[in-house]
Amino acid sequence: MTQPARSLEGIRVIDLSRVIAGPWCGAMLADMGADVIKVEGVADADESRTWPPHKDGESAAYLLFNRNKRGMTLDLKSADGVEIVKKLVAGADVVIENFRTGTMESFGLGWDVLSKINPRLVYCSISAFGRTGPRKDSAGYEALMQAFSGIMSITGEPGGAPVRAGVSFLDLSTGFITAFGVVNALLHRERTGLGQRVDGSLLETAVSLLAFHAEGYLLTGAIPKALGSGHPSLSPYRNFRCGDGQWVFIAAANDRFWGRLAPALGLPELANDPRFARNVDRVKHRGELEAILEKTIAGQSREPLLKALDEAGVPATPVNTVNQVMEDPQTSARGMIDRVQHPVLGDIPVVSTPVKFSNMKVGVRMPAPVKGQHTDEVLGSLGYSADAIAGLRARKVVS
Repeated sequence: MTQPARSLEGIRVIDLSRVIAGPWCGAMLADMGADVIKVEGVADADESRTWPPHKDGESAAYLLFNRNKRGMTLDLKSADGVEIVKKLVAGADVVIENFRTGTMESFGLGWDVLSKINPRLVYCSISAFGRTGPRKDSAGYEALMQAFSGIMSITGEPGGAPVRAGVSFLDLSTGFITAFGVVNALLHRERTGLGQRVDGSLLETAVSLLAFHAEGYLLTGAIPKALGSGHPSLSPYRNFRCGDGQWVFIAAANDRFWGRLAPALGLPELANDPRFARNVDRVKHRGELEAILEKTIAGQSREPLLKALDEAGVPATPVNTVNQVMEDPQTSARGMIDRVQHPVLGDIPVVSTPVKFSNMKVGVRMPAPVKGQHTDEVLGSLGYSADAIAGLRARKVVS
């Protein structure tokens, strides 16, 4: 049976970005079938190649963020390198870049230049603060933007130090959001014939992810505070430590679940206690309620507790470690681990695409390229002869 075409087959993307947000945007487009050409510097490869852990010299981070791409090297500071990018752009649909504001312009590769070469081009810029505004020239990294955005102020235990989230969710979410923006710009191009610039930033991602925290402040002036694993609008909805030292997360997210939880914990008298019967009152008396629950749960072992809660119909889960969730049969059943053949590592697992389609097979088809793996192939497709490529390599325009 012939596999239906992926949605972005026939779309060519020139990925000039590095580290996480830009490469993840490119990876999402590649997963959907786009031909993504990853461009790295001759002397300065994507720095995610240096991030531990490594296996036989290959970084897990780079392997993940650059799967399904072809790779080439190019010196963007050289006239020949700029000329090659312009030739690539002439036949491309999308460019992704995440340099500091003004850098692409300093290369002679800004939106104003490339859009004239290819009016149908979608030019995706990713930065910390966006390409306009008083902070547009400022650099920013994941942790800095978690701090600046206010997210760090509501992460951590009450009264404790602000805490960085354990995953780089602003970079990763910005990759998702800008990929969404690129696809919409391509759809718009189908209707108008014209490309456009897509301008995404970690700040705007962060503000959008603040969601009800931000909207609550705008509407009421209430400033959110850190609640550990808790939720500002729900209680009990957090981690609890069991007597065997293991943790559970209990999500009694409404009055119905609370009515089941109290008797399941051997506390039936609390179900209709006027302090706790309604969620609004449980939130108001959060400290008092959760102190009672902490003491009760601390006297139980995790597995019998989870069994009792499951039988009572109360949402709860063990707090897994990363290895536990990666080895869970549900992760496997959802096809979240693909396998590909890497030129150095051989057969390797790669985290797959987090969305499924009924009539389209997406996922990891190709491993991330070793540095410069497809340089000659890409240059050859632009009409460069073997001698011309050798000359470029001798001048260190490519490696």
